[in-house]
Amino acid sequence: MWLFALFQAETFFGRIVKTLVFGAAAVAFYVGFTSTPQSSAQVAVSLAVIVALWLHGYREARRVSYASAQCEAEIREDEGHIRVAGGGVDLTLQRVSRTLTVKRVAKRFVSTDAPGEFQRLRAGRFEWPFGVLTVEPQSEPNAGSPGTTSGISERWAGEATGSSSNAGIDADTRSRASTAPTGEREIAVYWKHAGQGDRLLFSVTGPAEKYEAIERAFSIFAAWIDSEDEARRAIERRNNAEAWQRDWEAKRLAEELDHARRRGDSHSDETDPHMRIVAKSVKAITPLSRW
Repeated sequence: MWLFALFQAETFFGRIVKTLVFGAAAVAFYVGFTSTPQSSAQVAVSLAVIVALWLHGYREARRVSYASAQCEAEIREDEGHIRVAGGGVDLTLQRVSRTLTVKRVAKRFVSTDAPGEFQRLRAGRFEWPFGVLTVEPQSEPNAGSPGTTSGISERWAGEATGSSSNAGIDADTRSRASTAPTGEREIAVYWKHAGQGDRLLFSVTGPAEKYEAIERAFSIFAAWIDSEDEARRAIERRNNAEAWQRDWEAKRLAEELDHARRRGDSHSDETDPHMRIVAKSVKAITPLSRW
């Protein structure tokens, strides 16, 4: 396995070139090591070439293994964290920040509709909303109807059918999926740009069981967001009801105080003349009683 890393390359032509280079470096190393006097520079250069070939092959082998591995999801509900890795995809979903962080994705999966920085780095961080659309291939090649598209999140599916930009993206996804081999399906990851609408970040095509973890991860994450939104709306409704109750009680108290004040003013106006007459009578009787 370690020796095969010296010849590992992406294409058949690349493997031939690496084999020839490795042979030349091995011959140079042998000649430099057995020559008299021994050529240290030739030995060092040939060893450096061999090590470089091995490192390149080792990285290529890891990349191939990473792309062909089964896609798996690590879900930590208590932390609000989901990581999906394997099959050429490595991404995380964070509930607290509501972000999708793509650590790396195979170059062949990246969409030309994705942001330029994401196409260059094949990595990036995106804020909610985002989601996936799954496209099933046709069961019969001659069937007139296109593949079936199912949204993992009901909210995302509703947005997808409600906007014209989503309809165009959906049609493009269907056309690509119609050429997929039977038994495979395409999973497309979208991000909703604030000013540019839906942007297709990347899409993977393969057996349903290989990339099922992506669907499950986005479905669970969408359920988390829906639950948080519903809880927030419930708190807002309760606060609004309490505010209305306080306002109603304040108005009722103000009306009662105003009514009581008016009754008090009218009562004072009615009794004042009588009180004045009583006071005059008391003043008139008081001097006579002294005599």
